Amino acid sequence: MFTKLYLDSTNPKTTISQLFRDNSLQLLISVIFHTIIYALFLNMVYYIFYGSFLSIQINIRLVIALLIIMSLGYIARFYHVKDIYNAYHNDIERTRNHLDKLYISWVFIA
Repeated sequence: MFTKLYLDSTNPKTTISQLFRDNSLQLLISVIFHTIIYALFLNMVYYIFYGSFLSIQINIRLVIALLIIMSLGYIARFYHVKDIYNAYHNDIERTRNHLDKLYISWVFIA
């Protein structure tokens, strides 16, 4: 669903302006999608332990915080990729392997 966005945001040769210009709609959809999923998950966990959902006020704060974190996360990942690329002395293949392993690790942790 977000493969192109992942590949573009983890390509060290992409500029930040290209990332936002070419993927602005996908970025927005991804941030909203993941925010909804995480908010639902946290409400489910709260319901399991306490028998009720989080209050509207807490959900609003949660969604705002998640939107900020998700948005800044793309920028942080973009610059992290550039640092990894520089650490591997501009070796795109080693950078891609490193990033793919890192991504898979986070998927299994989540």
